[in-house]
Amino acid sequence: MNFTVISEKITNGLTSELSYSEEKKELISYAIETALLSICGSFLIVFLGFLANAIIPVLIAAVCGSLLRRLSGGAHFNTPVKCLIYGAVIYTLIGVAAKELVNYSLTNQYVLIVLLLISFFLVAFLAPVDCVAKPINSRNLRLKLKVSSIAFVLISCIVVILNNHSLVNVSMVLGILYQSLTLLPIFNRRGGEYSL
Repeated sequence: MNFTVISEKITNGLTSELSYSEEKKELISYAIETALLSICGSFLIVFLGFLANAIIPVLIAAVCGSLLRRLSGGAHFNTPVKCLIYGAVIYTLIGVAAKELVNYSLTNQYVLIVLLLISFFLVAFLAPVDCVAKPINSRNLRLKLKVSSIAFVLISCIVVILNNHSLVNVSMVLGILYQSLTLLPIFNRRGGEYSL
């Protein structure tokens, strides 16, 4: 499925009677492609979570990981579809792992806080990670993204300390830890083909 072709066809259909410049059409096409990818990714995550009988932890891990990714950046595959499939599978595995850890009472608040501290240091030293296709050239934007990423991890730590719901805490922490690991240089080779 080529989302670029689909978004271009939708854009041409929507703008056929409007005198939009090619630049505006390209912007609309990009927005449609991004929306389609988000919708398909969300459906795939829900579907896999349902199949794995772990929809709640899968969704919590995916939402927390995705929110941090928006701020911190991370590794990329060479196509959005690979990113979508890989991300959905990984978040499903994280959700299943979280559910099993809670079922077998293998959770500990101190361990979760240590994992968030690891995420904190990864984010503090490495975020934001950009890619060749979308470089971050603004020093001001780079600083804002770093501070926002750090704040997100700190707020998550506060939630874990105040919240007594083990499944929520474990799912959240594992989703954040996974996203933090995608910042490591090994997953961000220039010209490489990764996306996590």
